[in-house]
Amino acid sequence: MLIGYVIDENNNLKKVILKLRKNLEVGIVWIDIFKPTNAEILWLKNFYDIDIPSSEQVDKIEVMTPFYRERNAYFMTSTLIDKVNNSIAITFILTQECLFTLRYDDSYSLKSFASLLQSTLIATTSISIFTCLIEVFINKIGDILDATGNELDNLIQNVLENPDEDKGRNKAKNYNNIIRNIGYTGNTISKNRESLASINRTLMYLSQIEGLQHVNKREYRSRIKHLEREISSMNEYASFLSQRNYFLLDGTLGMISVEQNIIIKIFTIASVVFMPPTLVASIYGMNFDYMPELETSWGYPIALGMMICSAILPYFFFKKRGWV
Repeated sequence: MLIGYVIDENNNLKKVILKLRKNLEVGIVWIDIFKPTNAEILWLKNFYDIDIPSSEQVDKIEVMTPFYRERNAYFMTSTLIDKVNNSIAITFILTQECLFTLRYDDSYSLKSFASLLQSTLIATTSISIFTCLIEVFINKIGDILDATGNELDNLIQNVLENPDEDKGRNKAKNYNNIIRNIGYTGNTISKNRESLASINRTLMYLSQIEGLQHVNKREYRSRIKHLEREISSMNEYASFLSQRNYFLLDGTLGMISVEQNIIIKIFTIASVVFMPPTLVASIYGMNFDYMPELETSWGYPIALGMMICSAILPYFFFKKRGWV
């Protein structure tokens, strides 16, 4: 599918569905290419003299050579976050007159930007549309990182809050779910940092392009510097969130260790408390011919009393030492 955006005679941006015909719309500044067919690729080759890479080629380009030039077109492939934990590869093809965005996955952010661009004309040239589109994805990353920070705040509160403050609540927390959520937030932060690195490389390449004529170089270089500063601040915030995530993981594992130590402590104290009564019962369970207590009427109560006393005394000893 080929969707074009045209600056009409009233200086408004208009969306048009490009048909494979010889006559082109006048004033096209942006063409969004989504899953192009062979006929559409050939049409773009004939009218714009650009070679559209296939989906397999985009995957290779993304790793091997994400930035290159062919004739008068500059190709830049970036990994961008479209939704939480959902990254897509978009190839930007920048020419003097038009910006081409090539994608083989649907993009919610790109559609939202297109709607915004039609309602409020914030860009009229290919380079300005490109920088505005990059800013949209940077802001998307900022929104995701903010939501991730709020999620980390909730997780930290759940892990480190005092369970005695709410006695009606079960003290045993579901640490498995907490660790799973920590892994999820860590993956989200990692994907966003990867996207920021990809965008930063794209801007570095864009700042080195000298072949664009009729462009206010001072203005668009200032724009690129502004975007690079935003990426730098986003990276610092992502690093901060990553450190908090590691702290939360260490805190959760520490709380699990404390819970396990409490359980082991209870079993240890119970085994020590019941050890002396077991010894008394073992003594009087031996099969000797001569045991004076077995022939007396008070032998059984004495044995029970000794068992109870031998269990109570260690308990009070531990309590006095503060071990219980």
